[in-house]
Amino acid sequence: MIISQELLVSGLVLLVIFVISAFPLHRAVRIFKPKTKFHKTLFVVIFSGVVISLINSFFSVWAGFIAFVFLIWIYRKAFKLKWYNSVVVWFLQLVFVVVSSIIFSFLMKAISGFSVFFS
Repeated sequence: MIISQELLVSGLVLLVIFVISAFPLHRAVRIFKPKTKFHKTLFVVIFSGVVISLINSFFSVWAGFIAFVFLIWIYRKAFKLKWYNSVVVWFLQLVFVVVSSIIFSFLMKAISGFSVFFS
């Protein structure tokens, strides 16, 4: 069985996206658990992505709330955090993503004159 080139490229792109999306979570978790490993964080990101996709497939009205609770629960179990710290990790992850996106946008604007977010 030969894997098509498009399938291989899309699989690699998906893997790169998961690796990049694991960085903010890893930084946030390291505040509470300094000895956490990146490969564990990467597994949690992939696993939580699958779980949230399944939740969104089966639930329509309450999918966002149910997915949020499951995500916090996954963070709690995977990293051995308390509920409060899991919510703080989620929030810090969000802050890291927003700040890095803004910095990336300003860098793109300064380097190429191309604006990513702003017109």
